[in-house]
Amino acid sequence: MFKNLGFTLVELAVTMTILAILACICLPYFNELLASAEVNKIKKTLTIYIQKAKSDALIHHKNVTVCGSEDLIHCHRDWNKGFIGFLDNNNNRQKDENETLLFNQGFNAKYGTLNWRGTLSVNSITFQGDTGLPRGSNGSFFYCMHSSARHTKIILSNMGHVRIEEITSC
Repeated sequence: MFKNLGFTLVELAVTMTILAILACICLPYFNELLASAEVNKIKKTLTIYIQKAKSDALIHHKNVTVCGSEDLIHCHRDWNKGFIGFLDNNNNRQKDENETLLFNQGFNAKYGTLNWRGTLSVNSITFQGDTGLPRGSNGSFFYCMHSSARHTKIILSNMGHVRIEEITSC
């Protein structure tokens, strides 16, 4: 006669306990999934914009410099917030007010750190206007993950080609 349409307190407690256990087990894998997605995004984005900078240098017949940027307007040493590419008219590897900004891309890396280690002591890449090649700017990007030993090295060759390697230490 009297139908109970709800759950008992015991049924709810058991269900919540099972959900809590599953969440505790899955949370580390979820963070690893998010970190892996961030690595893939950074690899694809850097590859695309390196090729764009190379093409822009050839199209405009001027040097194009790519550098890390915190505000996406001026060059800084930090690549984790993003980077910019601009026509470097005076070849000083810094974005001046009269130089054209070609692109800016934000990262906001959360699961690792990104930095550039080049052959020169500068923290930028310059593609030459006559050939589009990064003469004197070859080196590698290193993406070092906080939570795992799966780090990524994005290598820029003398010809401006990108190659990606997984490394075990940063």
